Amino acid sequence: MASAGFDAWGVVRAEKLSDAKARFEAWLSDDNAPDLHYLHRNVDKRFDATLLLEGAKSIIVGAVSYKNAFSMGYEADFDARIASYALTNDYHTTLKEMFREVATGLGITDHKSVKICVDSTPLAEKSLARLAGIGWTGRNSLIINPKLGSFINLGALILTDECDTYSAPYEEDGCVGCGRCLLRCPTGAINPTRTINTTLCISNRTVEPSGKLADFDTKGWVFGCDECQSCCPHNATAPLHVNPRFNTLINPLDYDAHFWANISPEEGQAIFGATPLARKFKK
Repeated sequence: MASAGFDAWGVVRAEKLSDAKARFEAWLSDDNAPDLHYLHRNVDKRFDATLLLEGAKSIIVGAVSYKNAFSMGYEADFDARIASYALTNDYHTTLKEMFREVATGLGITDHKSVKICVDSTPLAEKSLARLAGIGWTGRNSLIINPKLGSFINLGALILTDECDTYSAPYEEDGCVGCGRCLLRCPTGAINPTRTINTTLCISNRTVEPSGKLADFDTKGWVFGCDECQSCCPHNATAPLHVNPRFNTLINPLDYDAHFWANISPEEGQAIFGATPLARKFKK
């Protein structure tokens, strides 16, 4: 995993995550994601990897840091902020490349015997990351690794093979006694249950195609939001990323609010097409 560029990883059995599924369904029923229709689909698959890959036995969960010079925030008067994960090559593509390298390193040549899952595939990556010992579920709902913080991308490789050993879940809670992210969130989107109300979340409003921006103050964020991460003490001590695949491709300070108010979809794709920002310009 290290040779492929991952900073942390673990292995779990491909078993049903019944408790996590129940919590997820309760979160949906509380109307926390009414417009994110994709979350309401394939719920069974999300919590049972055997429904994604027949004969699944094991899941390798990997995490890689993307923390960069903009992760910990912008000057207060800058009004065109971009979440730091979006300044790099699209992590979906990068992580899939990394997991393919892992599969090759394991001697796997039959691609039908594995499945790579990165965000867009319905899989409970955060639940699996905790079970794989990568970190705990933070108050802001993100997985926090004790060394890397929460500026990490997650993915998984589902295998049809049994592994010799499996990781132990991460049981410690590094958020005890701290509630900075709840206080910092400018829209009150963080629930007491360590989940997010996406109708209030700036990241959801500015990234998802269903995000409604009329009469919604994004607090200077044009794509995503890092407010609940940049205030986290674990992120303050976390090192910058070391994997060069997550070097920034653009400088957000080069693009002010006037630029974002006037850019066309064609221009956006031409400038930002390799980054997650391309999502903003999909027709």
